Amino acid sequence: MRVAFFTSDRSFRNEVFRYMYAHVAHACGGAQVVAVRRPGRPPGGPLGRAKKKLRAGAGLLGTLELAASYPLQRTLGRRNDRLALEAVGALPRPPAEPRPEEALYVEAVNGPDAAAALEGLAPDAVVQFDAGILRPRIFRIPPLGTLNLHPGIAPLIRGRDPIYWALWEREPGWLGATIHYIDAGIDTGPVLAYAPVEPAPGDDYPRLFARVYEAGVAQLVSVLDRLGEGERWSVEPARGRSVYRTTFPGWRLALLRGAPVPAPG
Repeated sequence: MRVAFFTSDRSFRNEVFRYMYAHVAHACGGAQVVAVRRPGRPPGGPLGRAKKKLRAGAGLLGTLELAASYPLQRTLGRRNDRLALEAVGALPRPPAEPRPEEALYVEAVNGPDAAAALEGLAPDAVVQFDAGILRPRIFRIPPLGTLNLHPGIAPLIRGRDPIYWALWEREPGWLGATIHYIDAGIDTGPVLAYAPVEPAPGDDYPRLFARVYEAGVAQLVSVLDRLGEGERWSVEPARGRSVYRTTFPGWRLALLRGAPVPAPG
């Protein structure tokens, strides 16, 4: 079973990617990496980022909300991210490390160099992690498909920051991970496995973040193993209210601090 990761060059410093890579590479006898080079932060400051969010579907009110609370989002979001990644870093894993010097680097996520790199590696399956929104020309290259681990229960909660949104909207049924094929939508492809996570007393965002990825990566490895054995399947999508969310705003982060984790049921 030949597996390749399609990611970005910043992922080599990301504990989630390192954790995911270690388990997949250990289970599959190695994994190759194609990484998109990311430029520095685009010019324009918060206004430029707000324009990008507007284009990404946040809507006018959502974009204004994000721009107005950007200082809080930057401060509290970075703190929470640091604690969450530290929690992932503490999870046990096999001794396999992604090596930046052995990766293939491309300039554009859907460019001809990306297609050529993936076609040259000829993987059976590709796992996408922080590469960007893929077009059919890319995600249709591997014969067994391109997979994504979404840290929420799709299609109930799609988009960005699903754990924050589950806590904010008190929806414990959104907590968990979804392993799905990538298609032309965002978190809309056929589902291969779910890894629901039941909140426990004392859980906070960093702890839930680590638990979601721990459960999700275990399911990802199981899915790859089954695909390698020749199985082909999909599971019934979760039923219920389905929403799409963008970046969690800073003012909500401030109000969420210390809030109790929603109880199941």
